[in-house]
Amino acid sequence: MTPSPPPNPPAPLAASATPAPVGARLPLPAALALVALGAALLAALLAWALDRTLGSPAWAAPVSALLGVAAAVVPAALALQRLVLRQERPGLIGGSLHSPLGTTRPLFLELAGREWARARRYGSGAALLLVDVDRFARLSENRGPEAADAVLAELLRQTAPTLRGADLLTRFSEAQMAVFLAQADATGALDVAERIRERSEQMDVDIEQDGVPRTLRITVSVGVAHLRPAHLNLQSLIDDAHDAVLAARQAGGNCVRAAPVDLGRLSPTGGWRTEPRARP
Repeated sequence: MTPSPPPNPPAPLAASATPAPVGARLPLPAALALVALGAALLAALLAWALDRTLGSPAWAAPVSALLGVAAAVVPAALALQRLVLRQERPGLIGGSLHSPLGTTRPLFLELAGREWARARRYGSGAALLLVDVDRFARLSENRGPEAADAVLAELLRQTAPTLRGADLLTRFSEAQMAVFLAQADATGALDVAERIRERSEQMDVDIEQDGVPRTLRITVSVGVAHLRPAHLNLQSLIDDAHDAVLAARQAGGNCVRAAPVDLGRLSPTGGWRTEPRARP
C-alpha cells in the first residue's frame, strides 16, 4: 500500500523560488506583558466571582491573587525555557535552522537524515550541496588559518539568509560547507547552487594581517546531488555530492557540477589530481 502523503506538504523548490520569509514572532517582552495582563484579568475575574457567590470572604483576595500569579508564572517559565533551548540549539525551536554560522555537523547529519527519509517515503524531493572554497589551502598558507576561517564564516553568514526555513546549513569540513535542501527539485537545487557561487564571487572579506587591513576575494566550487532512487541512504547522497564537487574542482573551480559524474573521464587541471571514489 502506498503511504498517504503528509497534509499540506510545502511546495517543491523551483528554479525561480525565492527564500520563504520566516513567520513573524511576538517578541518575548511583549509576550510576557500579555501574560501578566491576562493573569491580572484572571485574578480580577476570580475575585469578582467569589464576591458574587460567597459574599466577599476574607480569603477571597489572597486566593485570587495567588491564582493570578500562578497563571502568569507557568506560561512565563515555559517561554523562558523555549528561549534557552533556542539559544543552545539554534533553529530546533520554532523555525529556521540558520544561525549565522549554521548548525553543527552532527546535528546537520541528524536532521538531514530525517529529511532524507521523509523525501524517500513521500517522493517529495531533496538535494545536497557541497561548497568548496577554491584554493583554501593556499589561502590558509599565505594569509593564515584565521583569515581562511574568516572566509568560510563569511560565506556561511551570507548564505544562511538566502535559504528557506526547512533547509539546513553547516560547516562540513575545514574548507567546505554543506547545504541540505528539503522539498527541492533538480532545477531548483542547481539554481540555489549557482546563486551561492555568484554570491561568493562578489563577496568581500575584510581581515587584518600584520596590522594592515586587507580585503579577500574568493570563488567556490559547488557539487549538487539531487535525491534519486539509487540513494539508499544519506551517505550515498553525500558521496555523489562529493564526486560532483571534485568534478567542479577538476574543471578549474568557480563552477557548479551536478551528480552523477564520471570522474575517470575528467582531466585534472593545474596539476591537481584525484582518484574516483570506489563504488560497491
